Amino acid sequence: MAELNLFGLKRKHRATTADLARLNREMALKMIMLAGETGDIDPLIDAVKALRKTEEIYSPENTPIENAEIQKKLGDVLLGIGKAENNQQAFEYAIIAYRGAITLASLLGAENIRRAARRNYKLALNYTGQANHKPSLSLMGAA
Repeated sequence: MAELNLFGLKRKHRATTADLARLNREMALKMIMLAGETGDIDPLIDAVKALRKTEEIYSPENTPIENAEIQKKLGDVLLGIGKAENNQQAFEYAIIAYRGAITLASLLGAENIRRAARRNYKLALNYTGQANHKPSLSLMGAA
């Protein structure tokens, strides 16, 4: 009898966890829309934080691809705001969102999302001065 109760609790926990993650994803989408209407980046930052929390809830086997897509979209919107307004905080959260999108896309085998997120991640790093620039070898100095 106790095993049945434990099984039922585990199933209920899984269902509740899935519901919570779905609600965080929906909240992130609404925050994107709100930021578009108000021009304020705070809802976008909240959405990035909410999606990062869903990563703690899901395991790689049951993470929906929508989480990677939304994180990439958040990164794109924040990168656009950062470029338009020279807003460093927007760039910083774009980087966080892109990292999440890259990680999830890699785990889920979504190569197109991973490539696009990675390209924009590098762009956001450039805007913040965090990109690794390898020194080029100049033959002029060798002469």
